[in-house]
Order: sequence, then structure tokens, then C-alpha cells
Amino acid sequence: MTTTFQAVDPTTGEKFGASFNESSAQDVVDAITKAAKTKSAFAATSPAKRAAILRAIGAAIESRREKLIEVTMKETALPSGRLTGELSRTVFQLEQFALQVESGAHLQAVIDLPDTNWVPAARPDIRKANQSLGVVGIFAASNFPFAFSVIGGDSASALAAGCTVVVKAHPSHPNTCQIMHEAVVEGLEKEGISGDAFGMVQGLSPDLTYAIVNNPEITAIGFTGSGLVGKILVNAAAKREVPIPVFAEMGSLNPVFFTPKVLAEKAADLAKAALDSATLGSGQFCTKPGILVIPTGAEGDNFVKEVESYLGTLNVAPLLNKGIADRYGSAIAELAKSSDLKVISGNPTSGGFGVTPTVFVVDWAKASHELLEEHFGPTTVIIRADFKDFVEVASGLEGQLCAALHATSGEKVQELLGALSQKAGRVIMNGFPTAVAVTAAMQHGGQWPSSSSHTTSVGLDSVFRFVRPVAHQGFADELLPPALQNANPWKISRTVNGKVSKDSI
Repeated sequence: MTTTFQAVDPTTGEKFGASFNESSAQDVVDAITKAAKTKSAFAATSPAKRAAILRAIGAAIESRREKLIEVTMKETALPSGRLTGELSRTVFQLEQFALQVESGAHLQAVIDLPDTNWVPAARPDIRKANQSLGVVGIFAASNFPFAFSVIGGDSASALAAGCTVVVKAHPSHPNTCQIMHEAVVEGLEKEGISGDAFGMVQGLSPDLTYAIVNNPEITAIGFTGSGLVGKILVNAAAKREVPIPVFAEMGSLNPVFFTPKVLAEKAADLAKAALDSATLGSGQFCTKPGILVIPTGAEGDNFVKEVESYLGTLNVAPLLNKGIADRYGSAIAELAKSSDLKVISGNPTSGGFGVTPTVFVVDWAKASHELLEEHFGPTTVIIRADFKDFVEVASGLEGQLCAALHATSGEKVQELLGALSQKAGRVIMNGFPTAVAVTAAMQHGGQWPSSSSHTTSVGLDSVFRFVRPVAHQGFADELLPPALQNANPWKISRTVNGKVSKDSI
């Protein structure tokens, strides 16, 4: 008997729209088998061809823009402006990956020619380049229905790396996922690549997750989401007969520190900016500032007063699904029982998956482990500590995706910044962590438990998760991959005997 499911409107909690068949274990096997049969041909595509594929996918998405915005607003309760920008980002990152692979940068080709005078012994002909891992399993995120869902950053970087993909769609936006998958297949087929190179399964059952992770054809996992699911994936992949890497970005608290001097100058402005960041997207960003560290004393008192005043003016949209809303409500209710906390409640959102924005205030000495965990939704924790203890606070936190510091010019904060860089993959000065740029210099991944590795899930370096270097020693030229052949048929930049060149050898 086939099980079906529907999308749910977060504003009402009611099901709507088309019914989707729950994928079976056999459906997963079939999708992975098809992707495996196409992996060699896809991996062998030239940089120019792969760039064309990525651009064709982007064009296919753009042709569906109006329909996507309409459908996704209904499935997520996210506003049109937010979704319009996110869809543009999704297409933009496909173009950035196209430019990257077009240049051959993802291959990192290095050629060391024979040298009889090499010390301590003669050097043979050694040539190295990256090659794709094979079939990658991707798990779509709920909170970014475009940028980290079916053909978001994880899938796009895997395709750029030359991997075929099987993605598990997110059940919170199944119609969006279906439209996006159709766009990817259209883009692939326009460039003469089988749509089997990008499979998708849909469903609510956690069995689908294990069916993907445990399939022997899957060579790596890409995931952007919760720590709970990320750790399940890491553990499952490690227990396979042949373990595989899981590149999981699992969220964090992203602490923001404020010095006494900066709060003395602009406490009101910073309080508003901090709350705007913490409640952006109803607090459903992995980069949400979940901790605001402020000094004891009058400067900190003023900041808390401004937060309390401003919170009462804010309204937030419903959360993305019932599971997120239920977990948020339970966590907030449990935390509010503590007598060590000051609880500041905002305006409740009624109906559907609506919740109440909540801010907690606590002294660092009384901050419980439960407070120092990520709580997905419109909440943050204000931690009060003596400014001289800020380094100790930073050092006492777990690994983070981001950390930020607000300070005035000339303040001696180098030690604090050093402590933050030991914990976070991205350190921000006088800003907030919720904006993540798709660029070559971006690092979106930090120390455990924010990430399962030191890699990034945003930006051009994310492609390197899904390749591995292979050295070729003593090969006849015609047996080498094109990236390493003497004539350099792909006309890419290569490092030859330590010098970067596009010339033939």
C-alpha cells in the first residue's frame, strides 16, 4: 500500500495541495543505481561542458521563478521579498560555480616534471588533480527552500565537483522540491546529460535517510540542518562497512559580544539590530545570534532595557513546520521555569505554527547547558559577564559557525578575537552573523559541533568537499586525464614545477 503526504500551510496548520507518494526503499535503490550508472560520464565532462550544465539549470529555475515564489510562499509562510532574494542567490551561486569549474580551479592541477637533480633522490614525473567522489547523497534543509534545498549550495557544489546526486527532498515544501527537481533535470537534458544524474526521493519516513546513507554506491553526504539529524548522519556513515565522509553544517549559537564602550555609545541601535538579526526569518537561520554577551554595569542594563522595549514592537511569522514549532515551544517553556533567568516575552503569533518571541537574560556564572544549546526559532540568550571575563566566556563556548564582536576604535580586543577565532569558522567585526555571502573567501563551517569537518558549505570552496586528489606517476601522456596532459587541452591554469601557467608542456 502506497503512503501519501501533503504540504502543510504554516499559517493554519492545515494540509493542502497535491498528494505525494512516499518513496520506498526500492525507490531509493533505483535512484541511486541510475545515478551510479551516469557517474563516470558526468565526471568526465569538460570544465566548459559542466559550466554549461550549471548555467542551463540556472536558466531552467529562472523560467519557473513566478511559479516557485507563489508555491513556496504557501508552503513556508516566508514573505515574497525573502524568497525572491533567496531564489536569486540560488541562481547566482550556480553561476559562480560555473565560473569556477570553467577556469579549472576545482581541479587544482599540479605537475612536477622529472628532475634528476632533485634532493634527496631523482624525482619522477608526478602529476596530481582532483577527481569527483562519485554519487553524493544530499539532504534538503527546511529553512532555505531554495538556497539549501533540492539544488541549493550542497547539491550545486556536488554537481560542480562532477558528482551525480541523489537528494532527499524536505517534506515541509514538497511542491517546491518537485518544481526544482524538474528544473534540474531540464537543465541536464538540455546539455545532453541524462536526468538520472540527479535523482530525488520524497517522504516523511526516517527510513529514507538510512536507505541513502547505507547504500554502498553513496560516497559522501552533504547536509545543512540540525545538530540532531547531522549527528545521526555522521554516526550512520561511520558504521558502514566502508565509512564515508559526512559534510554536515549543523548550526550553532553564533555568539555576539559587545564591549562596555560600544554600548555606552549606541546601546539602543545595537539592541534593535541584535533583535532584528535574532528574529530574522522567525529565528530559523543557522546563523542566528543565539547568544548576546554584554557587560555587567549600567551599559548592560541599558541594553537589556532597550531589548525589552523593542521586542514588544516585533511580530514574527509562523515557524516552518509543526515539529520545529513544538520543539521551540517545549524548550522555551522548560527554560522559563528557571529562577536564575529573566524572561522577556514578545507578541505571540496566533494560528498555525505561531510561537512567542522570547529573550532570556542570565549571568554567565548561572548559564545552564540547556541555555547554551541552539533553539531554532525567535529566541536569544543575553549573557551578562564582567568585561574582563569575556575571553573566559568565549573560551568556554563550544564550536561555532560564526562569532561577532562589537567594539569601538582602539579598544584592546585582540585576545578576545583570538579566542573567538579558535571557536568559529567566521569572525565578524561590528556586524551580525545572519548574512552569508556566496563568495570565494566565505567560510561557513566551524569547530564541532557546529560542523562535522573544517570545510565550508557556502562559497566556492564548498566544491572541495566532493573531490579528492589523485596523483599519477610515470604515465604516458595519452593515459593521463586531460587536466594533466602535456597539451593542456582544457586550457586551464596548472601549477607546473611551482609556477602557475596555462601553457602546454
